[in-house]
Amino acid sequence: MVALMIVFRGSMGDDLDQVLRKSGITAYTLIKNAEGKGVTGNVVGTFFYPGTNSVIFAMLRSDQLDQAISALKAYHATRVEAAHGQAIPLKLFSFPCDELI
Repeated sequence: MVALMIVFRGSMGDDLDQVLRKSGITAYTLIKNAEGKGVTGNVVGTFFYPGTNSVIFAMLRSDQLDQAISALKAYHATRVEAAHGQAIPLKLFSFPCDELI
C-alpha cells in the first residue's frame, strides 16, 4: 500500500474532495485547522495570517496510485495556471505503508 499526504489550504477542501472521488478515492482521513509556515506564507488562523490548512491522509492500493496522482497533478497545474505561475498552497507526498490491524 501507499499513503498519500495532501497538505492544502482549507478553502480548497471541496475541490479536492471532488478530485479524489473522480479518481476513485472515497475513503480518507481529513485533519482540519492545521497551522504552519511554508512557501505560500504563514497559516495560523489569526487576523494578520487568516486561513488554515487541512491535511488528507489516503491509503491506496498500488493499482490506485497512478490515477490519483495524475488527477491531483492536473488539479495543481490548473491552480498554478490560474495564479499565473505563483506558488499555491497545495503539497502532495507519498510514502509506503503497511496495514497492521
